[in-house]
Amino acid sequence: MIDSYLSEPELAAFIATLPRRRLAAGALIRDPDGRVLMVQPNYKQGWELPGGTVEAGEDPRTGCTREVLEEVGLDLPVGRLLVVEHGISHGVWGDATIFLYDGGTIDADTAVSVQAEELLGYRFVPPADVATLAMPGLANRIAVGLAALADGQTRELVNGRG
Repeated sequence: MIDSYLSEPELAAFIATLPRRRLAAGALIRDPDGRVLMVQPNYKQGWELPGGTVEAGEDPRTGCTREVLEEVGLDLPVGRLLVVEHGISHGVWGDATIFLYDGGTIDADTAVSVQAEELLGYRFVPPADVATLAMPGLANRIAVGLAALADGQTRELVNGRG
């Protein structure tokens, strides 16, 4: 085991040379008509799913729950894992692992309160229209997530491909 041979400062120096990967988690929340809840960020183009970066010391499911509550004011039980996507070399975002969870179905009249610091608005989007609002990678992740909901499987993607 490597830490048996290195002092604590040497081990810390070695660990500092290892690659780092950002974790993100989002929820696929639908209304009774099957439309997908999407949010419009104020810091980048395209619409997103509720969710965001997993914080240090936090697991992806907990991060998803926290982000959904922060972004849209919904305290939902996060369901099963639908998709794990490994985003490799995504420009300024670097490498990331993205977890997509089943956020369940909520009534169309459920109160949604948008976090003004990060979001401009929200809407429920028919699956067929997701690609008109979302960047291609997210649109594909949503389509794959919806397929995973339908067949009970969990999918793994690398840069949008299975």
